[in-house]
Amino acid sequence: MKKSVLKKAGMLIIGGVVAFAFAAALGGCGNEEEALPEENVKYEIALVTDDSLVMDGGHSETAWNAITEFGGTHGISHKYYKATEQTDAAFINAIKTAINKGAKVVIVDNNSMANAVYEMQKQYPEIDFILLAAVFDNLENAEDLLTKNTVAAVFDAAQAGYLAGYAAVIDGSTELGFIGQSKTPDVKAFGVGYVKGAERAAGEVGAAVTMDYKYCEEGDSREAVYQKAIDMYEGGAQVIFAAGSGIQEAVIEAAEVKDGKVIGSCTDQSAKSDKVITSAVYDIRGALKEILGDYAKDNFPGGLVLPYRADNDGVGLALKNNRLSNLTQDQYDAVLESLTKGEIQLNADRVESIKDIITVNLTFK
Repeated sequence: MKKSVLKKAGMLIIGGVVAFAFAAALGGCGNEEEALPEENVKYEIALVTDDSLVMDGGHSETAWNAITEFGGTHGISHKYYKATEQTDAAFINAIKTAINKGAKVVIVDNNSMANAVYEMQKQYPEIDFILLAAVFDNLENAEDLLTKNTVAAVFDAAQAGYLAGYAAVIDGSTELGFIGQSKTPDVKAFGVGYVKGAERAAGEVGAAVTMDYKYCEEGDSREAVYQKAIDMYEGGAQVIFAAGSGIQEAVIEAAEVKDGKVIGSCTDQSAKSDKVITSAVYDIRGALKEILGDYAKDNFPGGLVLPYRADNDGVGLALKNNRLSNLTQDQYDAVLESLTKGEIQLNADRVESIKDIITVNLTFK
């Protein structure tokens, strides 16, 4: 009898410790600071987010929980700041507000604010910047964009997607769906990995797999994403990989209506619905713990692009609360080891069109 998936150390719920959040909202820095008027309080670590919800189970919540845990442990004050809208000007204003409130390190939690970081890093060379989940068209030249006070954490979306595609087919699905939030390099990398992982699993189980693969258009509303997912489930998809934090709730809502399955992305989405069977996740918490640990030791890795991949537990599947029926720990470990050893080369940046990928056991609709 197959054994069920067990805990994978370091790659499970990447959520942090919520218990510190209330104290952190007050500054996380003891009685002396709490006694000061708010306008006089200085916050050393700042998280700057876009205009979406912070505590939404995505990048922002994961990063904030990691920061509050670190700040609570080290006695370092911290606060988050939200941009008022999705523009570079608003992002820059939020960063300046954080700096004016005493920030010595500014953490930006997604790549949409990258241009603001590239501008601010030059204006404030004395401030350390951390760009999480950075996306670069060319990793070889990525460090040319960074000054010595900025570090970028890059997560291997293709490897995470590969694990998701493999798990979907091993779980028993042969009609797969993919909805990408956009055609950005990271979302496309999720898709490349998803297709190739599904192809591998299809070969192992001797199944013929079909893939319905679509991207959202820029500016698509939640209703438009929801309808795209409804159409995909009605077209036969048993599971949809929702690649991109901005579309996951709409896809989950469609899954609940059509009794379908969902694979989440970036962070563990299992708490949102029992239709989420697993998520392809980034170890945001681990990355921040490492980088902030170096900052605390006066060894900030400025000017570097830090890769987080399977070989350093930077990406994986959220398994603690998974709802996978057939994937065993041995199967998962074998695929993870193949990625870790470099036996699987995905080269997502070289793929012009997903449907150009040569497959034997997988066909596109």
